[in-house]
Amino acid sequence: MRDSKAVNVIAGLVVLGASAAILFSLRGGFPPRPNPKPHQAAGWMMARLALGLLKPGGQIVIISRDTAAFKNPATEIQLAAFKKALRKSHAVIGSIRAIQVDPLKPAEAPPGDFFELIRQTPGENVIVSFMGPPLLTEAQAGQLGAAKPGIVAFCSGGLPDQLDLRWFFERGLLQAAVVSRPNPLASQPKDLQGWFDRFFVAVTTADDPNLAARGSPQANSHTP
Repeated sequence: MRDSKAVNVIAGLVVLGASAAILFSLRGGFPPRPNPKPHQAAGWMMARLALGLLKPGGQIVIISRDTAAFKNPATEIQLAAFKKALRKSHAVIGSIRAIQVDPLKPAEAPPGDFFELIRQTPGENVIVSFMGPPLLTEAQAGQLGAAKPGIVAFCSGGLPDQLDLRWFFERGLLQAAVVSRPNPLASQPKDLQGWFDRFFVAVTTADDPNLAARGSPQANSHTP
């Protein structure tokens, strides 16, 4: 009798497992993990740009998507590569602002929070945003004055086509940005620089030709 019950239990578990496997396969299985190399390259370059703006005694302030509630492998890979590059240069991370956002919506830092962060951050520090540039109004930008920390932003996907990034550079709300290429290069990268060059460009001025190549966004598209 005991053996019969054990057999029935095992058989039930087998059937349950098989049913779950079939259902899982019909739904497409696990989503594929992204190729980590482009994201590692993006984080590495963000660190290089931030270090180039960091002044003596300054610290790095990070704005990033909160991945605790909603996992985002790309963001996690970028941050890991960014922190690794900073450790090699012995730079100090002063704080990390992890912001919860709807995973189905564009990752944008709340303008009010970004405004206050810029206003409160000393000029020798650098703010590194993995959620795009500060989407401030003209009035908010004017209230900040000239003494602002350095700001580096990750502008992925079609974001550079939706925002007039020149506006941010001209008002001192950006000193550097990592921008996605509209069309990745057909290359065979051998190192992080190669992976970066294939998928991204670094922009450091308002008249950078890489911005001109993205076209002209609609007027006032920089506002929240």
